Amino acid sequence: MRRLFLCPLLATLVVSPLHAQGTASAFANSLGMKFAPVPGTTVLFAVNETRVSDYQAMLKSGDYEWTFKPHFGQGDDHPVVGINLQDALAFCNWLTQTERTQGKIKANQGYRLPTNTEWNAAAGLGSDRKENVSTEDRLQETIKFPWGTQWPPPEGAANLQEKEIEGYKDGFPFTAPVGSFKPTAEGLHDVVGNVWEWAWDRELRSTPVGTLRGGSWAYFRREALVSAYRYEVPVDMRAPTVGFRCVFEDKQRTAELLAAVSAAETKATEDKRAELMMKKSGDSQAVKDLLKATAAGGSATLIDPATLSPAKAGVPFKNPLGMEFLPVEGLPVLVGKTEVTIAAMDAWRKAAGKKPGEPTRFSSTTNHPAVSIAWEDATAFAAWLTEQDVQNKLLPAGASYRLPKDSEWSIAAGLKAEPGADPAAKHLSDKTAYPWGQWPPKPLTVNLDAPNIPGFQDSHSYTAPVASLVPSATGLHDLGGNVSEWCADEWPGAANERVVRGGSWLMSSPDALLTSARQHYAKTFTRYDLGFRCVLEFAP
Repeated sequence: MRRLFLCPLLATLVVSPLHAQGTASAFANSLGMKFAPVPGTTVLFAVNETRVSDYQAMLKSGDYEWTFKPHFGQGDDHPVVGINLQDALAFCNWLTQTERTQGKIKANQGYRLPTNTEWNAAAGLGSDRKENVSTEDRLQETIKFPWGTQWPPPEGAANLQEKEIEGYKDGFPFTAPVGSFKPTAEGLHDVVGNVWEWAWDRELRSTPVGTLRGGSWAYFRREALVSAYRYEVPVDMRAPTVGFRCVFEDKQRTAELLAAVSAAETKATEDKRAELMMKKSGDSQAVKDLLKATAAGGSATLIDPATLSPAKAGVPFKNPLGMEFLPVEGLPVLVGKTEVTIAAMDAWRKAAGKKPGEPTRFSSTTNHPAVSIAWEDATAFAAWLTEQDVQNKLLPAGASYRLPKDSEWSIAAGLKAEPGADPAAKHLSDKTAYPWGQWPPKPLTVNLDAPNIPGFQDSHSYTAPVASLVPSATGLHDLGGNVSEWCADEWPGAANERVVRGGSWLMSSPDALLTSARQHYAKTFTRYDLGFRCVLEFAP
């Protein structure tokens, strides 16, 4: 996720999914864990570190084995300790799945560990909470604690190793009940001290190391307690000083906040552009630089049709928009190598005189797949593209672009013989095959909702640029993830609905991600994880 600087107004708009009439600070989940918003992030932070009672709830469910025992006594309201990275991830996944099953949270909501950037914001580091932080302030962050710059800490600041800090006492030889010390401005307790907390950026490293933040009851070194300090340790390390804190993310809400921020940034840029253009005696280079910046990432760069070879059945083809089409064994059509991009859709909208598409609700470039596309717009795009390439003399007589049929999509994704007469009958007919192969997927092979898939990692919080992940054996990308894709077929018994195939960045259920899984929506339906790809059909 890109770094965000959310204005205070946007931060206050985050609403608890469980208490829609209240504010985010009032959000308490099924275990009584409280969550609050933090400026500079789009998530809600647990007010306290995960407690012994919280973790015991997972163990009592029988879904996870864990037997660590500290050498000191703890109450239910103490932070759980002896937690390695996998233990922390397992709890987040269990809590997410439990509350989804109970209907307490939605499919696009869940719990996870904070990233290092999010943790920085929670600890009060200005460079991760707001824009335009001065060099002096950045230097201050190298010596700043959550309570300020005072050393030794003020009374009641944190649960630390008091015997080693001259002039400081906290009253607890080991862990303390959560909430025993002064909170941050947002109400978060124990951001420093009590137990180290795991942060996870979901990155694939050559060595299995993770990051701990915030110090613990056993720490006293001044340099290790500053907010910016990162302690790298083996991911399988369990110690009586290590626990964790959860964050709650509503991906739809995050997307809306991102869209609002993006719109504000665009308006500011346009206002500045207009201001510069009106200054007749202004800095002409500044105008040029701004024009260049606002033009960056615009519509697709067209390839000269004269440099391209006309399309032929069974032969790879590239069109003037740079879209590539590949032959697939068993199909008479060429299949789009990737999902249709934002750039390609922008070209269609501009040519058709349509309004620009709504900005994606998250950070993306024109090389990302187009999302929030209705079926009718996808078919209109294919018709326009056909007309363009006929005029460019790149398509033979009778050839045309269109959406793939459900059966064509199956063959392209590796299912060559499905039982059943229609998409509804074929739904989940094969419960072993995934477009990428195995379950769980290998790390970085597909773009899915990684935090909710144990043992899997990807490097994208939302959509990924097309063709950036591992292709199938036929050279096609993202048949199993990134965005779900419209097909041409009508859903049986629902004349206004069309078939949708393939998983997306929002999905984590093994059944929903099977190659044989189908969805179906009204032709006018749009969603921020729904796009399409085209096929190129030749006359018989």
